[in-house]
Amino acid sequence: MKHLQKLNEFYFEKDEEARLAKSVVTESKKSEALADAITKSIMKIDDSMSYADFALAVGQILRDDYGQHNFEPFMKVLHNDLGIK
Repeated sequence: MKHLQKLNEFYFEKDEEARLAKSVVTESKKSEALADAITKSIMKIDDSMSYADFALAVGQILRDDYGQHNFEPFMKVLHNDLGIK
């Protein structure tokens, strides 16, 4: 699955750092639906799931389904959304 292919192309266009610094990441209907499904799945598996297990699962999805070439753009979007510089 190459879900982040378009994301990768968008964020690595000319002046990527300036574009990212100025952009405001907002949740789309797809990301909201995905977040809801993830939360429901976590509650089914373990309603006290540790952040470490959650992070390891996300890492596995990134490696297996998105590929290493999408790690950096994924982290940039995540950091921007969380307000991490």
